Amino acid sequence: MSKLNENGVNYGLVGLVAVLAAVISSLVTYKATASNSMKFAVIDLPRVVAASKDIAALKNERETQLQDLRQMTEEANKKIKAESKDEARKKLSEQYLAEINGKKSGYDKVYVSALQAADQKLNDTINSVAQKEGLNVVLNKSFVVTGGTDITESVVDLVK
Repeated sequence: MSKLNENGVNYGLVGLVAVLAAVISSLVTYKATASNSMKFAVIDLPRVVAASKDIAALKNERETQLQDLRQMTEEANKKIKAESKDEARKKLSEQYLAEINGKKSGYDKVYVSALQAADQKLNDTINSVAQKEGLNVVLNKSFVVTGGTDITESVVDLVK
């Protein structure tokens, strides 16, 4: 048993109470932070992109644009070959090249803008699923060896 000091204070008992208070405080803090711990999800992004109706529509539109450019190129080549004079062929070639490049540039701007919008829409969908399921972080499944809640199916269902 501990002895009382000259002032009547039992330092052994005070020390024990202090240690118990520290342990209880640590447990309460751990319990509070454990319930707010980071919860993470994984997602198979290539699968989500492949399932996206917006991305599929964008791919189809891009293929149509490229086909249009191919057709323009073929028609320009026929007209250039039909011209007998070298100077006229050179002038036609430059004219058609400028026309085709201008059209391609316009297509590229529209495509990039639509691709950014589709990307933002996919990110918003992923974020909404993660928030709904109480998840703090979403990682690409290919970067995670094990763990995490897989939300791929939930997102695929929303982007179809």
